[in-house]
Amino acid sequence: MMDNDIPSNMIFRDPLRILLAREAKTCKGCTHQYRDRIFNQDIVVCTKTDVNGKRRHHGRRCKDYNEV
Repeated sequence: MMDNDIPSNMIFRDPLRILLAREAKTCKGCTHQYRDRIFNQDIVVCTKTDVNGKRRHHGRRCKDYNEV
């Protein structure tokens, strides 16, 4: 990890805390995440829908996050 990648408020903290804070923002490992390979390219989408029936944007952790 480079110093440029670490936010300034976390520079002198425990590396494990930095890693956990970074992973807490993503939806990697969620049960609603679906991965498929289309035209030789990996596509990852969220299968959870909101109240209007639209799919959520993949990448940001939402309130419906569940670990595998």
